[in-house]
Amino acid sequence: MSTRLNRRAFVKAAVLTSAAVPLGAAAQQSTPVPVESRFSSPLPKPVESMPMGRIGSVEFSRLILGGNLISGYAHSRDLPYVAALSKRYNTEAKVLETFELAETHGINAMNSFVMDGNKELQLHWKRGGKMKWFAQVRIDSQGGFSQVKKAIDLGATAIHLTGDNADMLYKQGDIDKIGKMVDLIKSQKVIAGVAGHGLDAMRACVKANINVDFYQKTLHTHDYHTAPKPGETGDLGRYDNSWCKDPEEVVDFFFGVKKPLIAFKVMAAGAIPPRKAFQYAFDNGADFVLAGMFDWQVVEDVKIAKEVLANVKRTRPWCG
Repeated sequence: MSTRLNRRAFVKAAVLTSAAVPLGAAAQQSTPVPVESRFSSPLPKPVESMPMGRIGSVEFSRLILGGNLISGYAHSRDLPYVAALSKRYNTEAKVLETFELAETHGINAMNSFVMDGNKELQLHWKRGGKMKWFAQVRIDSQGGFSQVKKAIDLGATAIHLTGDNADMLYKQGDIDKIGKMVDLIKSQKVIAGVAGHGLDAMRACVKANINVDFYQKTLHTHDYHTAPKPGETGDLGRYDNSWCKDPEEVVDFFFGVKKPLIAFKVMAAGAIPPRKAFQYAFDNGADFVLAGMFDWQVVEDVKIAKEVLANVKRTRPWCG
């Protein structure tokens, strides 16, 4: 990941350069190059590979590309403008570039919310890209599974109930609905999972013997500046600053669960450096890590993940 000094230098140079461009040249440069012309050629050949794991019968890279940065969900605590900044940066062309970088460096899966659509991923597939899609879904406003159908129609390899929805259904005492959704997904020969911010819904799924293919759970340390303070026990912290209220409890619980675990929010939305975050997640039982990455972070994060996986020290057996 680039250093802060390099980023500042880049921004300064970019500002000076743009100021020095003659008006006529600037006008010429303002004409956008059609996305189709830049990304119409076949995808470049892979330059490296990633360690792989398996969920069901499908192989996935141990590092999975998160979709929140692409979708604009920045979880930037009390800085609400960051989400808009992220969304403006990640233009269609930039998203396609990010997919290209990820796939050519060994990442073969990404995760995003179905209602955000997957237009860029469809364009990536048209180039010959093989990026697999984990689609997040919720129960619709009528209490039905229309989002599951949409995800299947759009080509999802795996579908999981979002963490907030799973937590809500648990609180409503409606774990049966989670089971019905999982059964529906699996009946369509698609991998089915359940996500969570808290552990209660997952405990209930295990107790009810709901046959999920994987779980996806927030997992990060509290070793960062805005981590929960004593007395803060909610699954989501103040200013959207925390997603794993008791990481040791998560580690202990999943030690006894023989299903693949995808850890997400491992960097606490950018507050924890990737090396430290990946090491903690893999050492403590995660089979896969889901990480949001800008294009300029992909190559280094892949490098870090591979180094961590080569020296992982875990007690939970690999379950995927």
